[in-house]
Amino acid sequence: MRFCSGGVPPSLMALTLPALHGSVATAGGTFATFAGAVRSWQENMVAQAKALDPASQWTIDEHAKGRAIVVEDGDVFEKGCVSITLIEDGELSAARASAISARSNRQIAAGDRYSACALSFVLHARSPLVPTLRGDVRCFTVGSEEWWGGGLDLTPSYVEVEDCVHFHSSLARLCASHSPDPGTYAEMKRTCDDYFYLPARGEHRGVGGIFFDDLASDWAPDFARALIDAALDEDGPYVPIVRKRRPLEYTDAQKQWQYLRRGRYVEFNLLYDRGVKFGLTPESVERVLVSSPPMVAFKYKAIPADGTSEAATLEVLRRPKQWVES
Repeated sequence: MRFCSGGVPPSLMALTLPALHGSVATAGGTFATFAGAVRSWQENMVAQAKALDPASQWTIDEHAKGRAIVVEDGDVFEKGCVSITLIEDGELSAARASAISARSNRQIAAGDRYSACALSFVLHARSPLVPTLRGDVRCFTVGSEEWWGGGLDLTPSYVEVEDCVHFHSSLARLCASHSPDPGTYAEMKRTCDDYFYLPARGEHRGVGGIFFDDLASDWAPDFARALIDAALDEDGPYVPIVRKRRPLEYTDAQKQWQYLRRGRYVEFNLLYDRGVKFGLTPESVERVLVSSPPMVAFKYKAIPADGTSEAATLEVLRRPKQWVES
């Protein structure tokens, strides 16, 4: 079993599901099942988010290559998106084939035919006390080979230990209930920490979660579905945190700190995220950047004072913690 760092495959970033009948079945295996169900998964996630934030405004962007459902101006969620993506019988470029081969130890060649499907989402909360949630699941096939990737991670402006323990404990239980390997959570957490890192800052983007790629185990499809089901479940890793933190009052200074931390989110996406770096084209720019927060700030040498909540948060982001005992 191998867990490798990497973002949503670049070729997926701009594509979404049109019709899900007919040719999609030619991919075979669990890919066809996933592709046939992912639209309903998307709609269920949107319904869950709407239940959390009835005042939110949602826009559906459906086009020849896909569908993104965008949320803006809510009481809970200031900005977000739930997207589904599909490519059928595509042709791998030399660069993409080389990247897959190097990462997964598979013999993949330029010109090989492939299919890919993904569901990805991000929710940026209005309150600086409510963390951002990001996640995705994806399936990729080349010939008769099929593998899965995805993850779920938390990006708070203020690190709260009990929230981090809850989030990671939920993910650890999810891993334990699907993988026979007791080290799965620890390895997926390490992969997540390694990937969502800003080397120029010496900071991690958030407090992590789990991240996996090139997973071909027989439990992968059920695990992917369980991850999506859990993401916005009332008793899952995230919603209890929203319920607890959203009613709390916050100051303008805390909102300004949130803008600065959102700036790090944008930095990561534009400088380091694989999917953005390789998927950004004139045709895809809106769909790629839709995951960005609505307002950010960049302030010269914004260093929090010692002993503050902001300084404590930065310390955790520089040195990731083990939130779950092994």
